[in-house]
Amino acid sequence: MIWNSPAAGTYTMTASATDDQGGMVTSSAITVKISKALKAVRNGKSSATSLQSSFTSSNTSTPTGESVKSSDIDTLVDILNDAYVDFSTERAMFSAASDIDRYLFAALFLAKSSSGLAKQPQTPASGVVDRLTKVDVYLTFIEDLMTDGVISNQSLTAAGKANARVDISINRPDVLPLGNNSSNLLQNTTAALSCAPSNPMTTVTDVAPANGTYELGGVSVMVGGTAVSLISVSPTAITFNVPSDLPGGIADVIVTSRDGYIVHTTASVTGLNPTIFTQQGDANLTGAIVNSFAFSQGAFSPFSLGWFGDGGATRLTILASGISTGLTNANVSNDVWLGNGKFIENYADAVAVEARLADGRVISLPVEFAGSTGMMRGMDQVTIRLTPDLAGAGSVQITVIAGGRRSNTTRILVN
Repeated sequence: MIWNSPAAGTYTMTASATDDQGGMVTSSAITVKISKALKAVRNGKSSATSLQSSFTSSNTSTPTGESVKSSDIDTLVDILNDAYVDFSTERAMFSAASDIDRYLFAALFLAKSSSGLAKQPQTPASGVVDRLTKVDVYLTFIEDLMTDGVISNQSLTAAGKANARVDISINRPDVLPLGNNSSNLLQNTTAALSCAPSNPMTTVTDVAPANGTYELGGVSVMVGGTAVSLISVSPTAITFNVPSDLPGGIADVIVTSRDGYIVHTTASVTGLNPTIFTQQGDANLTGAIVNSFAFSQGAFSPFSLGWFGDGGATRLTILASGISTGLTNANVSNDVWLGNGKFIENYADAVAVEARLADGRVISLPVEFAGSTGMMRGMDQVTIRLTPDLAGAGSVQITVIAGGRRSNTTRILVN
């Protein structure tokens, strides 16, 4: 019997046999797990091992500019992203899901860090190899946990040799510019990461030469997908140069070190760069857009269920970035005052939202609020009102236009 393309899940299986006299016997039941995430993890391990060998046998520093090797690491990053999407749908299958989750993030951040270092000129290949070795270790942890539920002694020994921390905790330090009171990083200036002594970013203290370096004391920092030059590092503070071409909005910040620490946070960067967030792993580019009152996703109706004061029209909240970091508040009369006496600036006068229907029609949707969520620096929201002419439209393309600049296009379903 051939079992073609089984869906991921946990199955109970038995085997039956019938002799020539018609007698039948059935085996004891066994449990079989089918996991797409495990397959992706094994693919990632194979890729990481191959890349380690490639860099180990290469020159002592990486080539100037982007190389074939750094693009190969980008492929590894894609594999790990896919592994996490698959794991998210399968996590109920694994008793050690919480540990698998943090080790997957550790492997992903290390892979991104190694890619960033590989793209910078004259960066020691040993720094790239160090992080790829740790990627291999954490993927081995995950494979052990997915198949056996525990990490093997052999894997733990490998982790010790690689300075990969078994008890890894990915902390979130703060990121702010140096020399001004803004909360937004400004391109071509300096900024600093800071944390509490109880959650260090490294064990090393070091200062870079005058022109900076992309790995200092074994520490590297990625901002917005790019390795940045470092000025100084210590357990509780890291100062770095902000790239001149860093786009506005939210930027991912990843710190990795040869002594095994990994931290991940986000920074808010000055500049107009309207970007709608999309749902991870969604090939249809479904936007991170929810009903403003019910906080629900899925198919939306233009007509509300009678929330107080909504006028019978459905409001949607679009989660985005790059809006409040790049607009000027020209109308303070519509700002939102909070209960603590503070206010959130409303840039709705400078923001428009287009809905493009399958038949080619483009409808301008009323914008009631555009600005910071007030919960995370650089995280914006745009509140729109659906109009009756969207009823039954099906798949609708949504684009935000802030200060005359168009965002990426995402989709919603309207019934």
